[in-house]
Amino acid sequence: MINTVIFDFSRVLLFAKDKGYKEDLNPLHKKLIAENPNYAFLDYFELNEEVLTFLETIKDKFELYIFTSGSIQNAKEIKDRIDRVFKGVLSAEEMGVSKKEPQAYTVLAQKLGKNPNEVIFIDDSQVNIQAASQAGLNTFQYLDNQSLIKKINSLIS
Repeated sequence: MINTVIFDFSRVLLFAKDKGYKEDLNPLHKKLIAENPNYAFLDYFELNEEVLTFLETIKDKFELYIFTSGSIQNAKEIKDRIDRVFKGVLSAEEMGVSKKEPQAYTVLAQKLGKNPNEVIFIDDSQVNIQAASQAGLNTFQYLDNQSLIKKINSLIS
């Protein structure tokens, strides 16, 4: 039975305000910090409030975590909002693993004290979804909020 839901951060829970921006968000964040350590984060990025609000209503049913590649989730402008919803945030960068490799998800499940079959991992990247699946995690590829909310609702007994 699935008791833990782990989300990718960039392009699932956080988006660039510039809808034409297709590159990774962590390097953009690092570039903006290098240019101005006090740049206006929320001028460039926006949280997926629809999903976060939904998750607040079901957080008593699952343990909710974020597994992200970098450190953008630590931005002071969004940290409190993230901390209200999620039990923890884990960074592949800080763990010394790549989200493109199955080993990352094996290490992740062990770190959380979970059997892989108790976890569903949600990401927008097919490569990361395949790696998590190879490690034995249940997976769901994020395409839009409606299909994500429908999937999570289907897991509630």
